[in-house]
Amino acid sequence: MEDQIKIYIPSFNRSFALVQKTLKTLKGISQDKICVVCSSTQQKNEYIKVIKDYDIIVSHTSGIAAKRNWIRKNSLSKYIMMIDDDIEDIVDHYGIPLSGERIYALIFKGFEECESKGLSLWGVSGFHNAFYLRDKVTTDLKFIIGNFFGTIQKENKPPIECPYSLLEDYYFSCKHFLRDGGVLRMMGYGTKTKFAKNAGGLQTRYTKEKRLTTEELIIKSMLIEFPSGMMSVRPKVRGINLVLNRHYKISDNNND
Repeated sequence: MEDQIKIYIPSFNRSFALVQKTLKTLKGISQDKICVVCSSTQQKNEYIKVIKDYDIIVSHTSGIAAKRNWIRKNSLSKYIMMIDDDIEDIVDHYGIPLSGERIYALIFKGFEECESKGLSLWGVSGFHNAFYLRDKVTTDLKFIIGNFFGTIQKENKPPIECPYSLLEDYYFSCKHFLRDGGVLRMMGYGTKTKFAKNAGGLQTRYTKEKRLTTEELIIKSMLIEFPSGMMSVRPKVRGINLVLNRHYKISDNNND
């Protein structure tokens, strides 16, 4: 497994933030394990000025979902780890930030656990408050957050592609669950980030209003596409929130 793990960092217009956050967080992991994915040759030239000794490749795609689709289709690695460019820390269930060496150990363990259970998607909790973290692993239907997750390429199963520009991590979570019979979440680890306050990334493409409108349209489409009972919506202060039903079983719907 060791020589088949590759860590990809999709990034857009965040070269300085990438150095100060995710690459700093991952310090201690061999640089040849890490690859930065940017959108264009022009973007690559800007990243090269700031980032040294890391592989930087161009996907010629626009948007995080398209980048993740591209990585899955074009990576030669069996074990693909995707990490956002603005991760400040990965913490354990004691609230202690992980060193780069411990993060890599977590990545290795995540793939190992995932493969042992016949699954192909794994991730961590979407928050970093130790009060909510539990030192356990689950395989029921849970949201696998897109800022830190791994997928295993299987020879007999082509990579899943998301047709949407947003909420692709919800889409991947549900698609993998239906295909494999589960998704794996390491409940004892969480990510610390301030994505809404960081320049670049999605903030470059979407105003708050446009993002809310786009997400609502995507949620309506997913409610039609996926089996009844798999997900639901809840109102929030602005817009609606998509919620996955952790008690959902594939056998609950005879059409699956």
